[in-house]
Amino acid sequence: MNKEIPQNDTRPDWMKNNEVGASEVEHEGRKILYTIVDKSLEPKLPGFMGYLDGEHLFISEEVPDEFRIPQLVHEIIEFTELKDQKGRCLEALKRELKIVPDNIKPAYLKYRTIFFEKLIEYYKNSKKEDFKTEIRASYDFLKELS
Repeated sequence: MNKEIPQNDTRPDWMKNNEVGASEVEHEGRKILYTIVDKSLEPKLPGFMGYLDGEHLFISEEVPDEFRIPQLVHEIIEFTELKDQKGRCLEALKRELKIVPDNIKPAYLKYRTIFFEKLIEYYKNSKKEDFKTEIRASYDFLKELS
């Protein structure tokens, strides 16, 4: 479902220039527009996504269609509802997993475990210790489920 970006587009240029599509996700009765971006934007982190300033939601085109909504909901929860709270990533992950359909859950869990493993590697030299602790907790949780 492609959506039109509104005229008053405040997204950063890098997002506009790498857009390959747009759609919306509904969370708690609110519809949030998101940008599907070219995977070449960050080749070192396949399946990347984010919620820039809690305003500009985006996801890589390589994330399988059926996996996008739960992951985007995770971003919304983590970076708006739970912003700056300790344990926010793990709590967002637990809530994300509740909306994954049972028929895709095994593949989804495997995909997310691999993603978090790559995310840890991607941030290994970062000084963002708080964020590294957050993603490690989510990865450990996923490993326990498998």
